[in-house]
Amino acid sequence: MKILFVIPISDERFNSTPDIGQGYLAALARQSGHSVAYLDCLAEPCSYLDFRRRLEAFRPDIVGIKVFSCDVPSAAEMLRIVRETLPRAVTVIGGPHPSCESPGRLFEQFPGLDYAFAGEAEPGFQAFLSRLKETGRAGPGIPGLLYRSDGRIMANDRAFADDLDALPMPAWEILRPDRYRCGYSFMTTKLPAAPMAVTRGCPFQCTFCGSHLITGRRVRRRSVEHVIDEIRYLQKRFHVRTIDIVDENFALDATFVGRFCESLLSNGIRIDWDCPYGIRIERLSPDLVRLMERSGCFGFSIGIESGSQRILDSVKKQLSLETVREKVHMIKAVSDITLQGYFMLGFPSETRADIEATIRLACSLPLDFVVFSPLRVTEGTEIYQEITERFKAPPDLFYQGFGRRHCLKGYADPSEREMAGLYRKAYLRFYGRPRVALNVLRRVRTPAQLKTIFNGILRSIAVKR
Repeated sequence: MKILFVIPISDERFNSTPDIGQGYLAALARQSGHSVAYLDCLAEPCSYLDFRRRLEAFRPDIVGIKVFSCDVPSAAEMLRIVRETLPRAVTVIGGPHPSCESPGRLFEQFPGLDYAFAGEAEPGFQAFLSRLKETGRAGPGIPGLLYRSDGRIMANDRAFADDLDALPMPAWEILRPDRYRCGYSFMTTKLPAAPMAVTRGCPFQCTFCGSHLITGRRVRRRSVEHVIDEIRYLQKRFHVRTIDIVDENFALDATFVGRFCESLLSNGIRIDWDCPYGIRIERLSPDLVRLMERSGCFGFSIGIESGSQRILDSVKKQLSLETVREKVHMIKAVSDITLQGYFMLGFPSETRADIEATIRLACSLPLDFVVFSPLRVTEGTEIYQEITERFKAPPDLFYQGFGRRHCLKGYADPSEREMAGLYRKAYLRFYGRPRVALNVLRRVRTPAQLKTIFNGILRSIAVKR
């Protein structure tokens, strides 16, 4: 069968990087003898008409689209085009949105959809393809599959890949990291860059985060040797200069991180690498930070979220402000690693004083970059239930502003107008300082970074209320 993997057109997202999730699935499809193609509508200019023409040219038997919540309207339109252009083609979606959305509402949002995968798709994907090839239908027994049956929406139990080393390497030949003009992180300056997943799963209970709905609670790791082999391949085949480790818990096991760094050094691998998704700084020691920098680590992000300990405790962050201050200052004292802090505004029960404390904390820390984000509520999270019960809010509103068109909802005590003002104030207070502004300009090396800065300025000026 012929399979087309698609990153959809998006009004919310801009910079694009190779999607290793679809890369893993494409590799599994190839293992099973299928022909695959990859269309990234963010990496190459692509209108709905262009998409229709691509369908007519390739004529896939299966079209798989990765869906983020901010892209529901565009993904739905692309699925409609598939159904209109190739009525017999099978449609399937995966990614964060179908992993978090309730199955019933998901199929309401995508009326012509045939199937969806929730959570990790790898455990059931080859069986899914085999069933379609043999019988033309898929259903019971395929982990994570959502489907229609006799007018009902069915959801199979999810499964998670136990042995990450057993998965094939992503199909880098169709992802082509050398054609992308940005990295996964704003901090990335040496291109080409390639994203890489080393671990999966998150054991923490943060009430606002839905990552466990996608990769589960149990942390699984690839072997260091497996990771090193992939880095070597990317360097040799695509001349990759930067690895963006997109794990959420890469530094959870300090011993593992140390072995990874030592392996890079002992094998003579010269590569820049960073952790743009964020790491748990509690596990970092001065010696480990120095080792990370020596092995090529140039930056990582830290999910700090709030400057109010009361708010951190209420969202079960399991992080103290004392630890934040201690570790951030320690990292800067022993290294020149670039630090980016993530903060969120608009938590339930958050007051203006709490938000002001967050702004003060961000400005008091030796961070190179910060990102202030409005609370983005995901179905399936504890905070989603709290807000739904408290505000009786229509759930669809939660998906507005997930991307660059930020939308500030009134989940906190300040009004939405006040929230918009505080959001602007946060960015202006941090980046308006001459020393910080000069530091940002000094670190900018690529057009993608300039694009991100420009988008951030527009976001802070034109934030929706």
